[in-house]
Amino acid sequence: MILIQKPRDVIGGLVVIAIGAGFFLSGQELDMGTSFRMGPGYFPTILSILMIGLGAVIAVQALRTPDTEYSFGQVPWRGLLLLISAVAFFGFVVRGLGLAPTVLIAILTTAWASRYATVRTSLPLSIGIAAFCAVLFIRLLGIPLPLTGPWLSVDYSSSAPSALALTATPPTPSQ
Repeated sequence: MILIQKPRDVIGGLVVIAIGAGFFLSGQELDMGTSFRMGPGYFPTILSILMIGLGAVIAVQALRTPDTEYSFGQVPWRGLLLLISAVAFFGFVVRGLGLAPTVLIAILTTAWASRYATVRTSLPLSIGIAAFCAVLFIRLLGIPLPLTGPWLSVDYSSSAPSALALTATPPTPSQ
């Protein structure tokens, strides 16, 4: 008889497998295409296969490793708040700040959600992911996002009316 050390993770892995299998089966109605001319079913099928594989890895790992986690009562509030705030930050400021700086800050924020992350490892990771996202989304896929947004431009900061312009007398209309 197999003693399951982490039943919660086994169930979670099986749920991920079931979701992946459901999307895989529903995506079979769509045309697959090829890797160079992807059809509407190509990407969902690949993601479904990855989900099934990930769920299998989660379930198998849960069967193999001993339970060293806390019970259901422990909630990592710091990590939860940092992850939610990073996603919200990205959504609110990506147009104004630009893709690269927003991804850089969001990745740093999510890295600090882990108690094992250090600045030495988080900074190169965030720079690398920001560069990858910039090349992939802006250059290769042509998504209309600015690399650095208008909030970082000199024109944006100098567009505020100056005190001198506010005190100057307006010209008189000629007759």
